[in-house]
Amino acid sequence: MPILILPMRPSARGGLGQKCRDNITAIRILKSLAAEGRKATPDERKAIAHYVGWGALKSVFDPGNRQWSNEHAELRALLTDKEWAGARASVLNAHYTSPAVVGAIYQALGQMGFRYGRVLEPSVGVGNFFGLMPADMRKSSELHGVELEPMTASIAAALYPSARIASKGYEDYDKHGIPHWIACRFFP
Repeated sequence: MPILILPMRPSARGGLGQKCRDNITAIRILKSLAAEGRKATPDERKAIAHYVGWGALKSVFDPGNRQWSNEHAELRALLTDKEWAGARASVLNAHYTSPAVVGAIYQALGQMGFRYGRVLEPSVGVGNFFGLMPADMRKSSELHGVELEPMTASIAAALYPSARIASKGYEDYDKHGIPHWIACRFFP
């Protein structure tokens, strides 16, 4: 399955309400995929690609916030206790790397002579580095990602089924079992 080139996000698609609806839609799709034991269709992958995480949506996790009470109840019913805890904890560090920054990093890697190889994204999130990798570079590359938050790891795995996504902290990832040629990450 080809790598998905992500739409502009997260700011290009509506306000916080739209982002929350997109996240819930993506989670519903993931739950259906798991229940049916199948991979996402291209249309499902497009919908999943609008998942932006919870960094800007911390109010959804506040049971006393009346403005978000419907979304809070819907999300709480949708997620397991572990998924809820992970999503709630991610509001402090769920950031994405903009396409401009990812492009600059890949341009620099190309100028340093990197053409293909094993690529590790140690905090993969939803996979912007994978989705924005130049086609000639990804053609022969093996993609590996590590993501602490379980739902976000599932999103990345659904978007990039040929990538190896580990749902754990980077400190628990076996970095020595598979040598990587390059590790890509931008820390805001």
